[in-house]
Amino acid sequence: LFVRFLPEYGFVQALKWGVFHSISAFCNAGFDIFGNGDSLVSVNTDPVLLITLMVLVAVGGLGFFVWEEVVRVRKWKQLSVYTKLVLLMSVSLIFVGAVSFCALEWDNPATMGTMSAPQKILNGFFQSVTVRTAGFASVDQAGLTDAAKAISVMLMLVGGSSGSTAGGIKTVTGVVLILFIWSRIRGKGSVCVFKRTVPDHQVMDAMTIASIVVGLAIFGGVFISATSSVGFTDALYESVSALATVG
Repeated sequence: LFVRFLPEYGFVQALKWGVFHSISAFCNAGFDIFGNGDSLVSVNTDPVLLITLMVLVAVGGLGFFVWEEVVRVRKWKQLSVYTKLVLLMSVSLIFVGAVSFCALEWDNPATMGTMSAPQKILNGFFQSVTVRTAGFASVDQAGLTDAAKAISVMLMLVGGSSGSTAGGIKTVTGVVLILFIWSRIRGKGSVCVFKRTVPDHQVMDAMTIASIVVGLAIFGGVFISATSSVGFTDALYESVSALATVG
């Protein structure tokens, strides 16, 4: 980021801005000091800036336990079930979210409609990464279609991973819920993954956490909508954004 800012802002400001935005992205804080009031919308065609921030946000959202094990083990087969689930879920959410946002916002003039194809793909990935808990915005969130806002709400609810700088119900909690539903659909009484069985009390913990968070989010959305002129979709978006510490 310092190298990117240096030609435009000079050594001192480039250093300050590089450090500030690096920490903001890594800690999933989502604050910027560009001073334009629209987060990263004015620089949403800058691949160096967006990709750097994306990587920092994603790494910060994986969790300290995961990094330590990946660095120490370095072999997929020897990684713990937890680390495998975190990595698979994180990558899946990024790609599914990016495809969804590109499909839903491709021709939307309020967000990505006026961009070139590479810029749309870049911003689709950035939205998918940042909306989980970072809070940076490379497109106008108010301009998103209702369907894209719904995708954003789901990604915000999941958030990052345990032991990370991110919020949300956490990726593995989401995986356990998905596996629980899938096992029930197939008529199985236990949740199994990577030849391991997830204890029933952990499945119940995941269900409890998710139920509480979803309940609070809906209550918050209803309350905001009922006490203001904000529509329920936007109110739910704001409620989940606050609850999952997305910003």
